[in-house]
Amino acid sequence: MKKVIGLCLMLVFCFGLLAAVSLAEDTGKIKAYIVSLEAKLEQAKAEKNKGRAAKLTVLIEEQKARLAKAGESVSVPEEDKLTDLKEETNLALKDLKEQVDKVKSDNKDAKVGATIFFRWQNAENSSTPNNFDVDRAYVDIRKKLDGGASGRVTLDVKRITGTTSGNLFDYLKYAYVELPLNVSAVQLVPFDLTAKVGLQHTAWIDWADKIMDQRYIYKGLIDNEGVMSSSDFGLAVLGKVSVAGLPEIEYQGTLINGSGYATNEANKQKDVGLRLSSTVYDAGEMGKVIVGALANVKNFWTDDLDGATRQIDLLAAWKADNGVVYAEYLRGTGISGYSAGGKYMFLPGTWAFARATNYDPDTTKASNEINRNFYGLTYDWSNDVKLAADVQTAQTGNGAVASTFYLHSLVSL
Repeated sequence: MKKVIGLCLMLVFCFGLLAAVSLAEDTGKIKAYIVSLEAKLEQAKAEKNKGRAAKLTVLIEEQKARLAKAGESVSVPEEDKLTDLKEETNLALKDLKEQVDKVKSDNKDAKVGATIFFRWQNAENSSTPNNFDVDRAYVDIRKKLDGGASGRVTLDVKRITGTTSGNLFDYLKYAYVELPLNVSAVQLVPFDLTAKVGLQHTAWIDWADKIMDQRYIYKGLIDNEGVMSSSDFGLAVLGKVSVAGLPEIEYQGTLINGSGYATNEANKQKDVGLRLSSTVYDAGEMGKVIVGALANVKNFWTDDLDGATRQIDLLAAWKADNGVVYAEYLRGTGISGYSAGGKYMFLPGTWAFARATNYDPDTTKASNEINRNFYGLTYDWSNDVKLAADVQTAQTGNGAVASTFYLHSLVSL
């Protein structure tokens, strides 16, 4: 009996010894695995791979939990190291979140929009008397930049003329940056100054179009007759002059190629323009008087003044919430013209308008003046949708009068 008991005790001792050896081997493997994981973690931290570092940290914690179940404990230095690692990981995640939030904040001022000019026409004596078309479509991106600067890129889509396909074609209309300049140290009178660089508005057309605010129906005088392009490549300065007791004066000076946004520059000549405009009288609800003046020199260069041509344009308008009347006068080297018109809101959102223009492309010749008339009704469906039914006529000299009926619409997206 004693021999049997002794044999059993011997077997229990052997199995216990084997289990202890096995457990020691397992904990040794776990410790070695932890060491390898910690080495990989250091490498991930050195490479600033925050995602991999976070995963390795989780694995290390899991293996140390296995050691604890096996009766082993993590040394105090290892626990401190793990705590430091957690803090570093949390800081890294916080920093990453702050960077993401900053990117979101930096781009919250970016605005993407679009404008569509759609029309149907019924033209007399035309090869296409009944025609639906998109006159223009603009895709516009604007972004506020650091330091008060801003940028704009606008794609313009219109139908290609003079081609067999006649496809709608997109090209750059605007691509510029505006940079406000601190000029307080050099001021004799109070004014602000912003520099503008790139493909941008010319000095007159954009400002004049806002008087009647019907660009989707017709172009302004000097734009429609090709005296000046609505945008061009170059430099500009613009701002306002404010003197106590006097109306504020808005100014815009430009130095541009002169060939317009649709044509490459082919010579060294440049166009120099200056617009001054102001609200000279404000009667509140009764309306306000707006005046503007443009001086423009085309094909100007310091050693080639003989080839320069000059234009001046003057405009005066009375503008109120329910109506506008205006008159414009153009005079230049070999050209002259005028434009007058107005609109009146007789029902909420419903306007009647009329406009007449006269342009002489060569004052040395007779019977070549171009007379145009525009009249019709418009309806503001909403702030983003405007509709118009209008008639436009054109006559050159004593020639026949061409008349076209239109349905126009403007949609802002």
